[in-house]
Amino acid sequence: MLFLDSSALVKLYLAEDGTSTMRGIIHRRGGSLFVSDFIALEVLTAIRVALRKETAAVYATALTQFRIDFPGLFNLVDVDAVTRRLACDLTTRSRTTRARSMDLLHLAAALRLQARRTLSPVTMVTSDQDLADLSKQHGLRTFDPSREPLAALPRA
Repeated sequence: MLFLDSSALVKLYLAEDGTSTMRGIIHRRGGSLFVSDFIALEVLTAIRVALRKETAAVYATALTQFRIDFPGLFNLVDVDAVTRRLACDLTTRSRTTRARSMDLLHLAAALRLQARRTLSPVTMVTSDQDLADLSKQHGLRTFDPSREPLAALPRA
């Protein structure tokens, strides 16, 4: 199972290092892709910020593509009260991490998913090194589409 954070998912809608790898992931692993239920806000914000100096047509194209894909291509993981409490616990136990609030919510959601799906390990797909480091510390596999080839993606 793959859990995508916004730094990975946005690569499908912006030309960045790792865009072709993310397209490969979507093509190869399409039913086993999980995201936090709030990820749309992060991705739409990233698109807005990245394309604010582009034409309205370029911006509209990116938005349209995201709206075609989301949520249909992804399994949404609900960030409920238990998950939010876990994120709070992660931030207080990980005092030296530089991971931000949304990163901790993604990690908490992925850890809860891992706990429910013991037969299939969860891989955190992220280009955020702080989130990747913290994910590894908590037992998740990680994959960075900006730095690793698609062939290095752990098997489900």
